Amino acid sequence: MRAGLPELGRGRRCRLVGTGLLLLCCFDSPALWAAAEASPAADGFVSQASGITYQHGYGFLTTPKYPAHAAHFDYINPLAPKGGSYRFREMGNWDSFNPVPLRGRVVVGTSFWVKEWRYLWDSMLRDALDEPASYYGLIAEGVAVAEDGAWIAFKIRDQARWHDGKPLTHEDVMWTFEVATTIAKPEITEPMSVFSHAEVVAPNEVKFHVHEAYRGNPVLPIRLGNMPIMPKHYWETRDITKTTVEPPLGSGPYKIGKFKVGRFVEYDRVQDYWAADLPVNVGHWNFDTVRWEYFRDDQVQTEAVKAHVLDAHMESVPRTWHTSYDIPATREGYLKMDRYQLNRPAGLWWPLFFNLDQPRFQDRRVREAFWLLGDYPWGARRSYSFYGEGVSFFTGSELAATGLPNELELKFLEPVRHLVPERVFTHEWTSQPNTGHGYNRDNVIRAAALLKEAGWIVEDGRLINAQTREPFDVRFLAVSAELGRSFISYTKRLHRLGITTSIAAPEISNWLYRIRSGDFDLGAIWFLPDYTPTQLVKNQFYSTAADMDYSYNWGNMRDKAVDHLIDALHEAKTWDEFVAAARALDRVLLWNFYFLPGASRTDVSLVWWDKYDMPAYEGKLSRSPHIMTWWWNEEKAARVRAFTGDG
Repeated sequence: MRAGLPELGRGRRCRLVGTGLLLLCCFDSPALWAAAEASPAADGFVSQASGITYQHGYGFLTTPKYPAHAAHFDYINPLAPKGGSYRFREMGNWDSFNPVPLRGRVVVGTSFWVKEWRYLWDSMLRDALDEPASYYGLIAEGVAVAEDGAWIAFKIRDQARWHDGKPLTHEDVMWTFEVATTIAKPEITEPMSVFSHAEVVAPNEVKFHVHEAYRGNPVLPIRLGNMPIMPKHYWETRDITKTTVEPPLGSGPYKIGKFKVGRFVEYDRVQDYWAADLPVNVGHWNFDTVRWEYFRDDQVQTEAVKAHVLDAHMESVPRTWHTSYDIPATREGYLKMDRYQLNRPAGLWWPLFFNLDQPRFQDRRVREAFWLLGDYPWGARRSYSFYGEGVSFFTGSELAATGLPNELELKFLEPVRHLVPERVFTHEWTSQPNTGHGYNRDNVIRAAALLKEAGWIVEDGRLINAQTREPFDVRFLAVSAELGRSFISYTKRLHRLGITTSIAAPEISNWLYRIRSGDFDLGAIWFLPDYTPTQLVKNQFYSTAADMDYSYNWGNMRDKAVDHLIDALHEAKTWDEFVAAARALDRVLLWNFYFLPGASRTDVSLVWWDKYDMPAYEGKLSRSPHIMTWWWNEEKAARVRAFTGDG
């Protein structure tokens, strides 16, 4: 077992099977381990049509734990009954079922890249929630990766079907690839630009070729495996570049039922779902109906679950969690509350970030001055210690930088030493010194000195530019009123320096427009990575993304050192190299003060009505499994109905 990666301790290395293919591991059970030792090629098979040796899954720079003959994942109940319903919530509104066009706000359940928000379409592979980054065959019966990374191939299952009963074939895969590489929105085409072309090498076998510069990137099989496959025959008579509220044809566990544009959508379980009995799906997707309600206010969501309009709510407001649920339903055990940790980096929870297209924020001294005014301990006291402290872009994981750079990190940092702050090499990153009382005089004095060095002086109580006489005004932009209120204490500290501020929390569509168009000075967005954050960091931090319409580089970051380290992350050949590149990137982002770390979500806070049962699994998972693996309990539901008076 690799040191420093305890989450993968249940797997082990295996011998190579087939030329140039990544291998899988043995299972947790001694009997299955013995079987795999006796037959080392048990998890691989050779296609008679193409000659390619396929494996049943893929692990990111490591060895997955489940063998091909595993009946199901460990964290589910294989005997979970089907039935009942589940009502959850989302913020904002929606106006499209199609994730491909540039315009439109896509409804939950039809996401292109976010797998936990996709019920309508299946993908080649799907992840196991009890492993950091292992994927197993869904549409694909097998996956193969060339030794030099020049190509990735998938063999499609013969039984794969669309909801209309027609076979899902290589034609659908090729058509989806063409859409994703040519006419889709940038957040789809940009990640797919690493592939030069695709070809059908045998019936229902497709090989994707990788541009030479990107060969060996270990995340590419996951990217292809996570891409939703769309039906060519359905879209041939429709324009996939346009938004639509006509429910499209799918292949996944659910199809679209009732909906009202912008307000709610219901997903009905497909009774004859073609993949229901595959090991990756056993015990999953147990509700007959999953309904997503849309809200425009955090507090209304809370009141909706208390009123039994929702069945569950993931709470993110500290005051609400600690004060709003002291009601009879909770005290009598009908409304449950629990907090649990996930097996993934905690990241940063709504950190402030600068609009770097503003000339004043291109000066690192100005950004550091703003950082010095943060006070996490004071905020934690006021928020019931609901959040953990965000000390890294990968808080709570081995990807987070600690101490000084080690030898492997220096391998990535030395080529850009002249482009990064010297403190990257000489100082350990720590939070700003604070007493926890909301005001640190020494920090304010240091911040004022940095601003003066950068050309800003105080006259008549206002901070102005010494040359242009421009006053230092800051427009904060928040996604919700609750988040906007959380900025108030910070703005009061800015006022001590003569900086004037305003806070806006517009309707979510307007917020998104202003963020994308740069109509703000300081914004906030969460950074929630998993153990394969390569595309996430490229979308949010890479220089070229800043110049792309509708990209996620909302801060307009353009930094050659950051680009270099993101490239190193993509090119890592071993887990140790990947960790070192991530830590080096973490240091450079932190010491440049592009984001202002504060809180981090170290756990999930869930409120739900006691109508459900859940698997008896005590380990940590990579994301909350409630919609995927819980199941309806009619006896419990009847008790809740009797209490609430619902019919």
